[in-house]
Amino acid sequence: MRKVFYGGHLRPFKHVGHHPQFEHIRYPPSGYEFVDGRTPSVAVGRRVLASIGQLSWAAIKNGSTLPALAKFIRSRSVRAQVAVPLDVSLAFLPSMPFFLGQVPWVIEIEDTTTLFVPFPRIDGKRDDPRLFGTGGIYESGFLPVLKALLQSESCRGIITHVKSTADSIPVLFDDPTLADKVFHFPLGIRQRLAGKMPQAKDRVTILFTNSWHQGATSFYLRGGLDVLEAYSVVFSKYPDARLVLRTKLPPDLNERYRRIIDKCNVQVIDQFLSEPEMEALFSSADIYVLPAARLHVVSVLQAMASGLAIIVSDGWGMAEYITQGRNGLIVPGRYGRTSWMDSNGMLRENYQPLLLTDPLVTNGLVEALSSLIKDAEMRTTLAETALNDVGARFSLQRWNDDLATAFDRAISV
Repeated sequence: MRKVFYGGHLRPFKHVGHHPQFEHIRYPPSGYEFVDGRTPSVAVGRRVLASIGQLSWAAIKNGSTLPALAKFIRSRSVRAQVAVPLDVSLAFLPSMPFFLGQVPWVIEIEDTTTLFVPFPRIDGKRDDPRLFGTGGIYESGFLPVLKALLQSESCRGIITHVKSTADSIPVLFDDPTLADKVFHFPLGIRQRLAGKMPQAKDRVTILFTNSWHQGATSFYLRGGLDVLEAYSVVFSKYPDARLVLRTKLPPDLNERYRRIIDKCNVQVIDQFLSEPEMEALFSSADIYVLPAARLHVVSVLQAMASGLAIIVSDGWGMAEYITQGRNGLIVPGRYGRTSWMDSNGMLRENYQPLLLTDPLVTNGLVEALSSLIKDAEMRTTLAETALNDVGARFSLQRWNDDLATAFDRAISV
């Protein structure tokens, strides 16, 4: 049995390891087991210091500055690094490379922006980190250090469940050889149920969910205003319909939308829900709607695995999981405005448009919701196709098989 250190609990980003995206940690690939950190030791400390020296030399060669390099190393918390055990085959990091390379490691990301944490964003936008000194979101000199970390011999793989990200990495870091370290395969999830029976055409429950951490601002980022605007129109035509919002409401939510919630059969669930409670909530719905700025892969897969008819936006990454008219419906209006991949390989995000409704998105939601409410057969067909996709392409077993392949290759280097 090969031991893999799971880095999701390394401070200061330990909350990342608890995100539902990483539920597969409870089900390791065959032949592997995930382990936690150990008590800090002198031997690990020496290895960490050696890694810092190697990384520093490579980062300076890449064009980093000493202040930026020092800031990067401090952000990794040397104290936490010396708790990483040396008797493991590999370290597996979720989302953020909170690591200095003291043992071989791989990282799993959705997009490249999380590689640059904890350096700040500006005004809800993610800009190009090459724009040093001109309003870019990352500190000057940070990209060369990160590039050196990814180029290092200790970095054995960059796993991503979005092909757009896989294609962007060699471009963003201006290094075609990084493509040899990239693995792309879709995220997997447990299947929740065998199927759902369609409800009478008008008595349909629509579900909208906020992010895992339940930040009230994410209500906007996931398209909550457009959902309420569209639902008010749909409810006037189908008064037996019901909308469930699993979200905290922003304190500055306009009174117009509060009236829709009060008068149009809307239920708001703003408290924490356990995993079984969340699964029951998804199971109780018929339609899942998520006109977000970009892909939220866990929410989409939860809806697919729960046998729901799904409506999403055309935001970045969505079309890699939802195919229009096959396993869901896609509403246009987000890509190129709230999220897009630029020619430099950087995912751009601009959340400002989501603070207001977008007529293109709202009208698309009205059409999509109306179609699914009045056509139970369409709902059933889309839901069953999505459920079959979870059993085949997006299964936890397939994810683990692919993850084992990536781990095997990383260890054999």
